[in-house]
Amino acid sequence: VWCPMAPEFFREYLAIKNRKRKLLCVMNPNKFRACQFLVRYHERRNDKVIVFSDNVFALRHYARKMDRPFIDGPTSQSERLRILQNFIHNPKLNCIFISKVGDNSFDLPEANVLIQVSSHGGSRRQEAQRLGRILRAKKDSVAEEFNAYFYSLVSQDTQEMHYSTKRQRFLVNQGYSYKVVTKLVGLEEEQDLGYSTKREQAEILQKVLAATEADAEEEKATGDRKSG
Repeated sequence: VWCPMAPEFFREYLAIKNRKRKLLCVMNPNKFRACQFLVRYHERRNDKVIVFSDNVFALRHYARKMDRPFIDGPTSQSERLRILQNFIHNPKLNCIFISKVGDNSFDLPEANVLIQVSSHGGSRRQEAQRLGRILRAKKDSVAEEFNAYFYSLVSQDTQEMHYSTKRQRFLVNQGYSYKVVTKLVGLEEEQDLGYSTKREQAEILQKVLAATEADAEEEKATGDRKSG
């Protein structure tokens, strides 16, 4: 899903040459709004949604803004278990946010929707792992032509486009098909999406600019290694 960069964010993106450029891409207000719209859409369908972000700064911000639980490296084992059990068994909790720790730490066959807001460069291994999770159809679902959904949200005209193209090539080679969505139908009509005003966008931009370069880094998962 292509998400246009908000003008002020794009201006800063072009001016900055350090790692904070990645943070500007993932914190793009239009990406947040697309994510929130997709979460609401699938929650209304009673789907089980996982939002993945390799960047912890963005993960926590998205989750808190949408008032959904999140799991990242520092989350205790007992808290992880509580969130996961709630996600599996509580019909009122249909969306959780997970960092890179979720790639290897636990299995969630209940989830049939995955939204990726920040991903590990062009890692094909990671993409295949995450895609494999949602291709297991939910046991109790009404039979549909498409029962599993994988969305990768990409900020337009940024380095994310290059990484996205790299991963798409891999998926095609593995026999998967994909569709580029340049506009989400219904997004503009959805009420009360976050960062819809210039003032809100300016406020979050200041938070991003005040963040450290460490905040712009991706989480280092256990046993993580660079893979193409």
